[in-house]
Amino acid sequence: MTTIAVPAWLPREPELEVQESSGAVLTDVRAAATAVSDVADWARANGAPDDFAGDAADAADHAVTRFAGDTDVVHAALERGALAIDTFLTAMRQRRTEHDELMERRQRLNDDREALLARIEGATADQVEALQAEASALRQRFTSYHQDLVAWRDRVDADEQAAVRALAAVDELAEGVTAAADPTRVDTGALAAELRRLGTDTDAVNAWWNGLSQAERNALMISDPDLVGNTNGVPTGDRDEANTSAVQRDIEYLLGLQASGQDLSASEQRWLENAQSIELAVANASSAQYAALGVDAFVMAYQPHAFGGDGIAAVAYGDPDTADHTAVYVPGIMQDGTQIDENGAQALNLYEETLNSMLAEDPPRPGSVSTIAWIGYDSPNFNPESMWPWDLGDSAGDVGHTVTEANAQAGGLALSQFVDGLNSTHSEGDQPHLTVIGHSYGSTTSSYAAVGGMDADSLVLIGSPGASEGAHHASDLNMPPGQVFVGAADNDPVSWLGGEDGLLPGSWDDSLGLGQDPAQSDFGAHVFGVDNGQEFHGPGGLVSTGFMQNHVNYFDDGNPALANMADIVSGNSDDVVDTGGRTQDAHDYLYDWAGEEVQHHVVEPVVETYEDVRDGVVQTYEGVRDGVVDTYEGVRDGVDDAVEGAQDAWDDAWESVWPPRWP
Repeated sequence: MTTIAVPAWLPREPELEVQESSGAVLTDVRAAATAVSDVADWARANGAPDDFAGDAADAADHAVTRFAGDTDVVHAALERGALAIDTFLTAMRQRRTEHDELMERRQRLNDDREALLARIEGATADQVEALQAEASALRQRFTSYHQDLVAWRDRVDADEQAAVRALAAVDELAEGVTAAADPTRVDTGALAAELRRLGTDTDAVNAWWNGLSQAERNALMISDPDLVGNTNGVPTGDRDEANTSAVQRDIEYLLGLQASGQDLSASEQRWLENAQSIELAVANASSAQYAALGVDAFVMAYQPHAFGGDGIAAVAYGDPDTADHTAVYVPGIMQDGTQIDENGAQALNLYEETLNSMLAEDPPRPGSVSTIAWIGYDSPNFNPESMWPWDLGDSAGDVGHTVTEANAQAGGLALSQFVDGLNSTHSEGDQPHLTVIGHSYGSTTSSYAAVGGMDADSLVLIGSPGASEGAHHASDLNMPPGQVFVGAADNDPVSWLGGEDGLLPGSWDDSLGLGQDPAQSDFGAHVFGVDNGQEFHGPGGLVSTGFMQNHVNYFDDGNPALANMADIVSGNSDDVVDTGGRTQDAHDYLYDWAGEEVQHHVVEPVVETYEDVRDGVVQTYEGVRDGVVDTYEGVRDGVDDAVEGAQDAWDDAWESVWPPRWP
């Protein structure tokens, strides 16, 4: 009997117990290390008070110096611990990739085994020799797989042991002292200075950062998380880790103050709101509404004290460093760091719609997506730290920037630098397909960035009050031909403000305004269809309907604007239908509405009052007339009756004497 030896079926190797969620441990350790580092820096900067002298000053200075040293020991230990955890998690990410490759290989081997068994079952004698050779080759592949699997397990064990040893090396005070005194310890001061020197050269920042050792990157993320997390050109994953640690550090500090019974000041309360809004924006990705997307969130900017407490914030859904299609969403007025979670929800809607758009194509088009909510400029807003009534003027002045372009111009530069960073950090240096979407005042900001040469592939302006002073035509926005898109609802009052002149042409306000209405047909943009919104009347309707509904609903499910923007983001802009744009000036929409308001609130009520008075007079006249007629007819009928009665009496009397009867 001839035997063909076929290897045994391969079982699946269990998943690694260490998952991406374990990164929370690293965040905790880094946040603690950062807090300790801040305390150490403070202690080193503060010796004896200026009014101390003599022995007391020496004692105080010595005490603070000792405290700084002790604190630095803890910082050094935590820094090494964070490095050990970071190294381990980095290794585990690599091991997960290797595991996936091994399991794909296992599946192919099992499939080949099943196919060989099927051929053996129906084989003839003359096929045996070839099948034995095939089985021998398959056994060699199985043996190679087993060897690679054992080597993979050994690497996992080695990674775990290395992490344990590294953590054990700093679990005692003496070991912390040794770590603090280590002459090879990373000089984070020099690294931070170099990162600041590189500044806005995002390509140079990226190359420099990638050239650092893991220990150097880890140490800098602990000592200067605010610098690392907000420098364009640092990879998204590292910005996220630094910013997440900073957010956690701030929340723990501020909640700790509250827990101790201390009331937070207005600025501290605002600081807490900024940090917690970032947390909510990240949590949005795993909420019930979006959990099925399986998308990761990355904190790309966090500066809670910027712009007088308004704050800077940016959250990405999907990794822009690897995404095929990336969109940066720039909100408008009254938006600041405390609203990043709400703007993040709009970015998530766009993310979902873009994926659906790609899947709906025939055949479905593959590709990855990242959408970013970016509040990186000083959106005109009430100053959150203003005190009534003393700072009312400053706060009103901030809101007053809505009708000027100063904030948009400065914001355009910041936006352009942010986009440069995205292009620099994209994997292997190749640029993503990148779309910038500006809403409301954010559209003016985005236009300024485009006029200045922002390196993006497409520009979308929605609900725009003007395309900036420097843009008189779509060609001024420096986008590739046909890649300037505009969406403007007819009943969106913000979109009525654009124009080369002020709202009252030829008068004092000609210098105000935010530039040409990009939705005009002669502006030359590709104007797409949107939900035009509801008509509204009165100041109440202007706020509740005009601004709160018609102006902010472009990202709502079911609005054609969302589907059109998704096609643009996915690179499928050829499917976006051009409506031709407006042929009526934007201001005319405002004038027409004002005229309709006069008609609605003045003319119609006056006409209605006139008609009511007229009807009352007519009714009174008719009542009097009818009464007079009735009286006249009653008198007339009475006279007629009397005359008839007299006539009858006369006739009777006459008949009684006529003809005369002569005796």
